[in-house]
Amino acid sequence: MAKINLNTEITRLAVKYYKTADLATLSSRQLDNLTNWATNTNPNTNAKISGNKYSGKTYGKLKKIF
Repeated sequence: MAKINLNTEITRLAVKYYKTADLATLSSRQLDNLTNWATNTNPNTNAKISGNKYSGKTYGKLKKIF
């Protein structure tokens, strides 16, 4: 699998969705969207997943014990 340069990926997505290659003209929300799409991450979901040490069932079992 070829490694894609992050800058070229963000520029490609900017041209595709916002019809401009000039990133300075985009709003902060648009830049956030481009970064999330290029890195294939969602900060809201990842923060919730990485913050949970145990699954919901495990917390239920621990509550019964303690």
